[in-house]
Amino acid sequence: MSNICPACGYALDFAPWVGDLPSDEICPCCGIQFGYDDAMGGDPGDRDIFYRRWRTNWISGGSLWFSKSRRAPVGWNPVEQLERVQTPR
Repeated sequence: MSNICPACGYALDFAPWVGDLPSDEICPCCGIQFGYDDAMGGDPGDRDIFYRRWRTNWISGGSLWFSKSRRAPVGWNPVEQLERVQTPR
């Protein structure tokens, strides 16, 4: 079980999914809600495709910090964080 956002690579303080159960939490960095945005009709195999698409959209939008109530960590660097996940193709 990984606590890395599969869309943007941010180190979360929760696991996005545990088996077939989503956290229903929102990544404060890119804004994806696990279990809602990435439900994919229950097919976990389709999530990787979805995450690549979400990542591409987040990057093309400027890789901005999503959360309005939780500030980005000091020294936050989206370029470095993206190294934790595959780059979009």
